[in-house]
Amino acid sequence: MKNNISLFKPISILILWLVFIRGSSLISFAEDQKASGKNPESKKETKIFAFGYDIFRELPEPITEGPVDEEYLLSPGDEIIVTVWGQLNLEYPLTVSEDGYIDIPDEGGRVFTNGVSLKELKRLVAERLSQIYSSYINLENLARSTAFVDVKLAKVRKLLVYVVGEVETQGVYTISSSVATLLNLLNNAGGVKETGSLREIKIRRADGKVDVVDLYDFLITGRIDTRKARIRYGDYIIVPLKEKSVTIKGEVRRPGIYEVVGKEGIKNLIQFAGGLNSNAYLKRSQIRRFEIGVGEKFIDLDLESIFNDSKRNFDLMDGDEVTIFPNIVVRRRLVEIEGEGIKRHGIYEYRAGMTVKDLIEQAEGLKECVYLERADLVRTEEDFSKRLTIFSLKNLYKKEKPGHYVYTGDDEKNFALKEMDQIIIYSSYEMEGKDKHVTLEGHVKERGPYILPQNMTLYDLIFSRGGFHDEDFRKRAYLELAHVFRKIPGELEERVITFNLGKLLEGFPEENMPLEDSDRVIIYSYETMEIKPYVNIGGLVKHPGTYQLAENMNLEDLILLAGGLRPDAYKVEAVIARTGRGTEEEGQRKIATIVVPVPSDFAIAPDEEKTPLETYDKIVIRNLPEWEPLPVVSVEGQAKYPGSYSLEVREERISSIIRRAGGLKKEAFPEGAVLFRRKDIIEMSQERQAESNRVAINLKKALENPGGPYDIVLKDDDRLFVPYNPGSVEAKGAVRNPSIIQYRKGKGLDYYIKLCGGYRRDADKANTIVCLPGNIASKKKKFLFLRFSPSILPGSIIEVPFKGEDRGVKIGDVEVRGAIRNPSLIIYRDDERLDYYIDFCGGYSQNADIGNIVIHLPDGSTIERKGALSFDPDIPPGSIIEIPFKGKKELRNASEKEGMK
Repeated sequence: MKNNISLFKPISILILWLVFIRGSSLISFAEDQKASGKNPESKKETKIFAFGYDIFRELPEPITEGPVDEEYLLSPGDEIIVTVWGQLNLEYPLTVSEDGYIDIPDEGGRVFTNGVSLKELKRLVAERLSQIYSSYINLENLARSTAFVDVKLAKVRKLLVYVVGEVETQGVYTISSSVATLLNLLNNAGGVKETGSLREIKIRRADGKVDVVDLYDFLITGRIDTRKARIRYGDYIIVPLKEKSVTIKGEVRRPGIYEVVGKEGIKNLIQFAGGLNSNAYLKRSQIRRFEIGVGEKFIDLDLESIFNDSKRNFDLMDGDEVTIFPNIVVRRRLVEIEGEGIKRHGIYEYRAGMTVKDLIEQAEGLKECVYLERADLVRTEEDFSKRLTIFSLKNLYKKEKPGHYVYTGDDEKNFALKEMDQIIIYSSYEMEGKDKHVTLEGHVKERGPYILPQNMTLYDLIFSRGGFHDEDFRKRAYLELAHVFRKIPGELEERVITFNLGKLLEGFPEENMPLEDSDRVIIYSYETMEIKPYVNIGGLVKHPGTYQLAENMNLEDLILLAGGLRPDAYKVEAVIARTGRGTEEEGQRKIATIVVPVPSDFAIAPDEEKTPLETYDKIVIRNLPEWEPLPVVSVEGQAKYPGSYSLEVREERISSIIRRAGGLKKEAFPEGAVLFRRKDIIEMSQERQAESNRVAINLKKALENPGGPYDIVLKDDDRLFVPYNPGSVEAKGAVRNPSIIQYRKGKGLDYYIKLCGGYRRDADKANTIVCLPGNIASKKKKFLFLRFSPSILPGSIIEVPFKGEDRGVKIGDVEVRGAIRNPSLIIYRDDERLDYYIDFCGGYSQNADIGNIVIHLPDGSTIERKGALSFDPDIPPGSIIEIPFKGKKELRNASEKEGMK
């Protein structure tokens, strides 16, 4: 009885879950029937793109040549061939003059070509030649002509066209007249930016006339005014900024961001979006609008009345966001049957008097796996609440033969359905559990889960799926040990059962066992279980590391595997640390250090002169005595002669290296210079050996005052990077229009925020961060009732956080001040300690009292060094690291007390 109760609980929970998850699909509402206050009209939004701009991403590579059609307008420099054939054979190669005409020989005279198409030119030339050769050419009656005229374009002139404005690549373009269309030219210029207008592209002709082309005509209807869109020599293509951009979403065929011009309103916008969906609700649509000085506002529209009045429209503003809501959807004249126990589940038409038997038969009957003990009826009441009724199919059907059920019920048990009823019929798999299975893993030929037949044993599974009848495959298996992982009923843990694979395959019955549901059988390969011997080599070889010890390997072989010796290696001898095996009485290992010679010609030395290696040997190749490598630094970026430089003196400074590199270029930005410094490998942890730490520097002050406090001493492997002046400032985060803005000298934070449209309502203004060049961050500061904004330099990044935002990386949260070379506010980095921030600021100044460092933690507590020999604590975000000056400890303490008052 207890087992039945424990089984009933999970089944009941499963049934309830299936009922209410499936039941929710029967009826969908576009509005909450009980006015819960939420906006159910909004559904999951798809990403919306600006309309039309993707055409330039999808066009082929820029076109420079192509065939000429008859509508081609002739340009000065075009070469044509006039051919007369038949009883009269003539050919005239002609060129269109700079003044726009051709001269036909034999008294043909001039034919003007300005604004004339190739088709029209054929007619004009034929008329002129028919006047000269009237006995051969009769245009009024071609049947009487004995000669005929043809005009072809032999060579088209290259056009020089200017493209400016909101395109990806402005400039002068040369394009063949045959393909000189506006679309081709814009494609050659990389396409129009999303800030540019597609509706008011201006073409300024050489004669001063301006044609305006609207690409929406082409994008929406496929038509375009070819005379306007045809490019001529000396044209200027001007793509201006778009003035009004409006978003439309919801129940339209093509949601997107569209450009509107002039007096265009909501009707035009819906037309651009392909019209309304059949499910659109016209009585209420909504416009979200931002107005200067007002902020965000919402406007409700009655589209039905607007569309019924041909003279009405609704004006739109830049930035408007239009939402077309769907109609309320209540599906009534239907019933639904679901579940794994029915053959054709789905929605069916409701008919008056319809019964549960009628619905099952319409769904082509029950499956063989049907669960007859229980089925569910979910009924939707008049107030749209749902009521669950449980019934049994055993009262209606019985199994006549496998896979076939016959109806045995009566009218009382075969109850009538109502519209919107839902029947759920379960399978025995859902209610009684699915097929049992086991899994075979590891060194077997057929890994995977398998159905567990009744009475299946471990030997049956491994014999049928393991592939161990293949002797070569069996040799690679580890026969001494294999495992079965078995679930413990009622617990999350597994029990491990060990067996001997070799004995199992030989038929030992004690190794065999019946398998249970969810067993995992794991077979190991010999390679997996084998402990491979290895040796290690370090020091002055090209590729230090751990290598597998091969049979008869010697020291000389290992050195070759490690890439050979470095030039600064001591090539006379090597040091081997060897682990011997202690006696059983000693119970420990012995470690011996031996020094062995390295022959100068070790690669070809005889075997008797080579040193054999043993398992776990550790070899160190030492450096030459009293040899010191030449320190080298690199200068990258905007120096006149970037590259690697060896230090001329031990304490050579930044200003000296810049001088040797020829100084800085005009476009260099010294305020953003960064010095990367590698820590001593011995002091670094395993994870940080490949890292370089940034050192905060002030290159501008270092160059202004060589040898001064900002002109720091360089070390081996230092890397100095000088960027170019970006001339811009980026603002991102909680601003209305995140942008990259041109830098204006002397302008402060508020100026750039204003250009981005101001703060958003959910902006955390007080915690605005300015990341200055060189990875130094600055925040707004407060004194009494005043707030001071940080200074802005070219290349700065203004980040405005959202209220309550967890930014992950804490910016500007660690301040280092006092006796430090470059006091800074530094970007916080996880897992970095005190030394990182000290190095970042260029190190301690000469008069630093490093024995009395104080760290002020965000919770108000402090950590003091107080002369401790070892001091490198974790630094949480928000900390202030204070380095006192020698002899000024008392003064610092006094100022702290005054500040506390």
